[in-house]
Amino acid sequence: MMKKGKYVLIFIIFFVIAYLFSNRITPRIENIASKEINQFIQILINHTSFTQKIDTHKLYKKENNSISFQMNYINDIASNYIHNLEETLLKLEEGTFQQKDNSPYSKKLLKINQQKGIVAYIPVGSLTNNIFLQDRGPSFSIKYKTLSLTSSNINKKIKNYGINHLAISIDLNITIILQVLVPLYHEHFKENYTIPLVYEVIEGEVPSWYQN
Repeated sequence: MMKKGKYVLIFIIFFVIAYLFSNRITPRIENIASKEINQFIQILINHTSFTQKIDTHKLYKKENNSISFQMNYINDIASNYIHNLEETLLKLEEGTFQQKDNSPYSKKLLKINQQKGIVAYIPVGSLTNNIFLQDRGPSFSIKYKTLSLTSSNINKKIKNYGINHLAISIDLNITIILQVLVPLYHEHFKENYTIPLVYEVIEGEVPSWYQN
């Protein structure tokens, strides 16, 4: 009977220690995972922007003293951009991504592809506040799982630039939701990003009004 009680006591002590350890370590894991995932998304966005082909002459139409945006073409650009982002996310997760250029972004994504969605390996020592243990101990992986990627809206702006020029900018706002898979931490990563699709300065008479 005493032996059974001893095992129960040991189990309770182990459970309390594990609970306290989890509560102390989880916020640090969450912070590191969020940082690594965000860096990964930035690389992914830069890669997609680098490979995106845009015909700036189809973005707007200038007639007399007015400029009108060609929304059909702009919506196609936004749809293609979102499709490429989501497709790349899924391919990296499956390990089927193929390098199509020699950009630094593509090379980094290829490494993640070989790891099938593992964004980074983090030494356990980095969870401590001791600088001597930052690179020590076994490593745990930070992996993602694609949940959704939706477009929020498209921002279009025309501003006077100098005396006789106009600056045209088109930005795409998107929300990316991923599931972060880390030991002791399985949560959703949700972040909004503003992606500049086009910024162009054109020469001509400054219009008194413009039509969206």
